Amino acid sequence: MKRRLLVVPAAVIVSLVAGLLGSLTPTADEPAAAAVASDFNAGDIISDALFFDGAALTASEVQATLSAKVPSCRSGYTCLKDYRQTTTTRAAVAGRCDAYTGASNELASVIIAKVGAACGISQKALLVLLEKEQGLVSDTWPDSTQYQKATGYACPDTAACDSTYLGFFNQVYNAALQFKRYAANPTGWNHVAGRVNAIRYSPSASCGSSNVFIQNQATAGLYNYTPYQPNGAALANLYGTGDGCSAYGNRNFWRIYTDWFGSTTAGTSLVRTTSNATVYIVSGTSKYPVLNQEMLTAYAPLGQVGFVSQSYLDGFATMQPAGRVMRSPNGTIYFTDASIKLPFGSCGLVVDYGGKCDVSGFVQLSDDQLSGFATGPAMGPILGTTAGSRYYVTSGTKREILDNTSQSAAGLPSGFNVLTESAVSALPYAAPIVRDAVFATQRGTSSYSYLGNKSAYPVDAGAAAGAGLPNASAGSLSPNSLALIPKGASFTGIVQVAGTATKYVLADGGSYAWNTGSTSALPAVAVPQAFLGAYPSKGTIVAGSMIKTPSSATVYIVMADKLLPVGAWESLVALAGGKTPVITTVPDSLVAAIPKGPVALTSNTLVLSTNSATVYLINGVTNKIALSNFAFANEAGITGYSFTTQARLDAYPTSATLLGFGLTCGSTDYVSAGGSVHKVDPGIKALYPFAFVALDSYTCQLLKVTTPATAFIRTPDGSIFWLDGGTKRPIGSMQRFAELSKGAAYLDVHPLFASAIPTGPAA
Repeated sequence: MKRRLLVVPAAVIVSLVAGLLGSLTPTADEPAAAAVASDFNAGDIISDALFFDGAALTASEVQATLSAKVPSCRSGYTCLKDYRQTTTTRAAVAGRCDAYTGASNELASVIIAKVGAACGISQKALLVLLEKEQGLVSDTWPDSTQYQKATGYACPDTAACDSTYLGFFNQVYNAALQFKRYAANPTGWNHVAGRVNAIRYSPSASCGSSNVFIQNQATAGLYNYTPYQPNGAALANLYGTGDGCSAYGNRNFWRIYTDWFGSTTAGTSLVRTTSNATVYIVSGTSKYPVLNQEMLTAYAPLGQVGFVSQSYLDGFATMQPAGRVMRSPNGTIYFTDASIKLPFGSCGLVVDYGGKCDVSGFVQLSDDQLSGFATGPAMGPILGTTAGSRYYVTSGTKREILDNTSQSAAGLPSGFNVLTESAVSALPYAAPIVRDAVFATQRGTSSYSYLGNKSAYPVDAGAAAGAGLPNASAGSLSPNSLALIPKGASFTGIVQVAGTATKYVLADGGSYAWNTGSTSALPAVAVPQAFLGAYPSKGTIVAGSMIKTPSSATVYIVMADKLLPVGAWESLVALAGGKTPVITTVPDSLVAAIPKGPVALTSNTLVLSTNSATVYLINGVTNKIALSNFAFANEAGITGYSFTTQARLDAYPTSATLLGFGLTCGSTDYVSAGGSVHKVDPGIKALYPFAFVALDSYTCQLLKVTTPATAFIRTPDGSIFWLDGGTKRPIGSMQRFAELSKGAAYLDVHPLFASAIPTGPAA
């Protein structure tokens, strides 16, 4: 015959809830030898954090627990692991339970999980309640009565159960709701948390009672549900019966929970009321308000947040808001972060981190509370964070450190602990520790600043690549730290060593000296020589260089005082001497800083505008040279012409000298004849009475140089002349030419060439 739960005779108990059928008797569980009677605390049966944890178990975890307790059910019976019931939808009850959506044929495990989640009652606690009331969790042959009265709700000892609340779902839901009613109106019931309560040992008044300080709402709720505490006899035989004055309900709840799920008092140091969201750390006789989620996370080792009555909270003296500085009973002061406690070596360091060595500057915790924090290394003045920042913490502030070199240069120790960024989030920023003449990244962005001259110069986006960023960045700083450095002008990639006149452009992984005469408009940042020396010299940008920016395909020709955009590839080829042009990429800001003219004209070409008949030779990037006759250009090999706008012509200065047959390239003089130019040796230059016009290197490199000039010329009519004494002297015969020339050649020239030289006597 099945052994049913024994009923201990009881006096009349007037109560809405707390059916005592199973509550007053030991359960049939075999001892698991986990619970120790001396650990039972009548004032702290279970913590609020555990009891009111509506996410303690999922439906699958509840099912696994049930299946583990009863792997197989006796034939002909339905055990709790297999029990199903169609549930009804329950509307939300304000401040107590969220809505429950009913469903057809729900498993008991699903019902338990959903009720726990809706009402914020631990699924573990509900399983223990079902076990201690009717033994349903472990019973291998339960009957219908056990399901009807599953949690003992609305089943007084002196009368039949209220049929309104019969049924497994009804029992589980209403029991959970009842515990939330207790919590919502904690002082409206017989047992109140945060005060001393007289709690009886048995329904029989003759068995007596004792005063118990109920520490939390969960324990108060258990006493309101089952209003007895175990006496010494019940605790002496933890898994059996005591004496005639023993009651077992709350003993069994504690024992079963401990056997199945472990300690019932974990996480009781973080508490709040149901009506106020402020969380407190409770320690000794004090409570410390926790003002934000960051600090709540820091004290996570103290457990989950539990709910208590206001009167319970009022029993603790309110101290200053909790910070990260904690103190142990032996006087050791710690800093906490990431569930670690790190000891301080001095009160000075405590003050640096925003604490004090008196009661107003730390959270006093017990050794048991501190045991939840892992012990870390000693605190020091330098602190690194997992976000990549590093700080020198001093006088209640944090000074961000750019890099190891900056740290060493400031004379700071090299070692440091690494904690989370939130560890020092409450400390205000102070001036960062940075070395001079380096780039820094604004943390979390692709923005950079040049740090030098006691200023922070924001790096123009167009100059970043040319300066070697991001690789050239020494480290990163937060926006808060950068804001504490005086802001300089934009860093445009143009620098100048202090005390020197030359400006340099950082581009292509190196530096270019800018030597065009137009440096006054360039916004250079003063840098030390060592900074500039880190960029290999790439040469010099001079008039005629070709440049572009990273953001545009437009190529510019550098003039002495302006930039001219190039409109045709042949213009670039011409400047490159017919070779592939070399184009240097420079910062956008450089191009923006220099005046720009109209589209460049092609070097070594003849142009005129519709406004004038004057034809000009475009002399590289230097000027334009007017000519009075095409012969002067044609004889040098420059042919053809084109029309252009007056504005494009005006972009080039006009040479004071007209183009003639005499040309100078650098220090070498030439004369034009026969479609090429001919070098004139200094010893015979006086024989050519021309005005020699200087051409720039870009024009000169396009000229065809052939045989050198001599003292002899020939005109198209066949006349040969000997140049002598500033005149041209006719030579009457080839025999005479041979005698005079001694093997030297003559130069075929244009009639205008010859006519420019006075005719002298026959040679």
